[in-house]
Amino acid sequence: MIDTQERPPEAEPTLVDRLRAHPLALRFVAWGVFFRDRMHHPMRSHPVFGFPYRVAITVVGVVVVILGLIMVPAPGPGWLVVIAGLGILSTEYSWARRLLHFTRGAVAAWTRWVLRQPLVVRMAVGFAGFLLLVGCLLVSLRLSGWTGFPFS
Repeated sequence: MIDTQERPPEAEPTLVDRLRAHPLALRFVAWGVFFRDRMHHPMRSHPVFGFPYRVAITVVGVVVVILGLIMVPAPGPGWLVVIAGLGILSTEYSWARRLLHFTRGAVAAWTRWVLRQPLVVRMAVGFAGFLLLVGCLLVSLRLSGWTGFPFS
């Protein structure tokens, strides 16, 4: 007997799926595996360079995360930079790997939620981000000793 039930249509691949299947992305993944397996582990376990390497990775990762957090309220790639900094830290620390996984999921959920909202709500979220940016700017100017326009 022939199956007369209609099969559900297959979902169209998302942008992420298409990027993951791209040959250039596969090369980057292969390079990352090479770096992790061939270069990262011997450097980390080296008796002389192991500790300074870990300190350097920690300092670079923390600086990138802090710069990303500063950029979050500003227009630009704030969360992308935070996630990149967590990616750097996750090469050395398992807590950073867990936090990276959680952060990526939370940012994706927040983005989906905002995009489902009406235009008025999205504008209110954008305006709240703008006010946060202005507030951070004013606080940093005041803490740096600025006595000009807004504080005179």
